Amino acid sequence: MKSPVHRCRDVESQAACLQTEQQYIPVSQHTSSSMWFIRDACGIVCGVITWMLVFYAEFVVLFVMLLPSKNLTYSLVNGTVFNTLAFLALASHFRAMCTDPVS
Repeated sequence: MKSPVHRCRDVESQAACLQTEQQYIPVSQHTSSSMWFIRDACGIVCGVITWMLVFYAEFVVLFVMLLPSKNLTYSLVNGTVFNTLAFLALASHFRAMCTDPVS
């Protein structure tokens, strides 16, 4: 369903417009808690490419930059920061893939 905001530009009338439009939304759409995932080929290919790029970056940072480094503190700090950010990026991407954009 399209957002009703495009029809309600006034700040004063926006609340009234949103209130009247909410009565037409079925309740069952808001209460579903199941995982949402559309299995289209393009989306799966893009998701796999994204995850492969992150894992390739992990390989490069670990084996090309951090392990050959002679400074242990540099390797530990940068490895921890990079792995934390890579994990958060993959977790966010997975959550975005499995969440219904309407809800």
